Amino acid sequence: MSLNWKELERILSELPLEGSYIQKITEHSISSFTFSLFSRTEKAWMLYTEVSTPYARVCRTDHMRKKDSRMQRFTQYLNAHVVGRKIECVRQYPFDRAFSMDLRSSSDVIRMHIRLYSGPGANIIITDVDNRILELLYRRPGRSEEKGEVLICEERTDEGPRHFSVREYDTPTFNEHIDRTSSIESSAERKAELEERIKEKRDKEIAALEERLSRQLRRIRETEGFEETKRIADLLSSAIWSVTKGMRSIELEDWEKGERISISLDPSLSPNENLEKYYQRYRKDKRASELAAEEAERTREEIKETEEKYRVLLETGSAEKLRKETEKPRDGRKDEDKKPGVWVTVSGFDLIIGRNAKENDEILRHYTRGSDLWLHTRDYAGGYVIIKAKKGKTVPLPVLLDAASLAIHYSKAKKSGKADLYYTEVKYLRRAKDGKTGLVLPTQERNLSATLDEKRVKEILG
Repeated sequence: MSLNWKELERILSELPLEGSYIQKITEHSISSFTFSLFSRTEKAWMLYTEVSTPYARVCRTDHMRKKDSRMQRFTQYLNAHVVGRKIECVRQYPFDRAFSMDLRSSSDVIRMHIRLYSGPGANIIITDVDNRILELLYRRPGRSEEKGEVLICEERTDEGPRHFSVREYDTPTFNEHIDRTSSIESSAERKAELEERIKEKRDKEIAALEERLSRQLRRIRETEGFEETKRIADLLSSAIWSVTKGMRSIELEDWEKGERISISLDPSLSPNENLEKYYQRYRKDKRASELAAEEAERTREEIKETEEKYRVLLETGSAEKLRKETEKPRDGRKDEDKKPGVWVTVSGFDLIIGRNAKENDEILRHYTRGSDLWLHTRDYAGGYVIIKAKKGKTVPLPVLLDAASLAIHYSKAKKSGKADLYYTEVKYLRRAKDGKTGLVLPTQERNLSATLDEKRVKEILG
């Protein structure tokens, strides 16, 4: 719980604020800071300040909390204009959870107002001696609390109907009690809140993976009849001599089922073209079914890994680990550590390798340009390899062969050690309508036969 005005009075009475110098200000979050101070009597000591939370407080502390990796605008102002100043005097607002400190430098005096309210009035405000606002933690236009405005300091004349007292404590000072108990209570509450956010994030990720798995299983069901297509093609092949162009169907004896079946034909095609059409459908459905099965298996593994990751995180993760997991970058730049795939450099050319359908799709969507070169193995499931284009330079054959080895290494062709590949510029790829994640159809592609060079792959991947 936050401090009442009586408790703030006790806190301030125990602190050696007047005469202390502000040596450093450390930001822990958008609403919490530690002031590192020095006084001739107490030497080095620290003051923790937290506003606008259920545990709003100031208190002396003996441990430095974790520093925020980013610094907000207000903290930059404090470092530039407050650090180095001497606290000349401290004044608590009458019957209130707020106080001010006059801070002197060699040239002027400024005033820091710290308000430990629970509502929108909570703030840290820097003014001049005439209370004109120089900077503030939270801008409140509705309260006329903005840079350049005059701060209105309404002072109470009495305590009001409620009578406050200092809570009981068994530590040498009330500061020690507040620093210990509030930190424990707020940490437990924040961790519980973070755990709920982690569970929400987990559930969203699992739901997205399960939706992807559902699409893959649906694709398997749609193409599972490829063996029947091949059986019909084999029947037609055995009687191709009896097929003539213009026929719409033919009845043949099904020797496996012991009955006659009717096979549809395209009258505009020749007998051999009709036969090839059935075999093409068989090959297409077979490949689609196998790819969908492979992706479904990968997705199942990803679901298990995701569930395990969050289970361990929730069972053993500290509040700091939970916070990092839920936190998003403040700016719009991509996190360099979270780029998809494998990024390597070969003879001055940057290569990106996607290891699964999701990475392939993300790389093509966000990390390629039209002039970049795309490689993929023929007839084998595997990752895409992108060779980033360099202005005025063509991709040399050794780089192309290295990229081919990487493509084979990250494909089902790895066991055979060689494969046929095709490659084209990214601008000649088009997405398959209603196709699965990452599926593209190349045009103006060129062919390449390559043998996997494992030694070279190890050198490239380090």
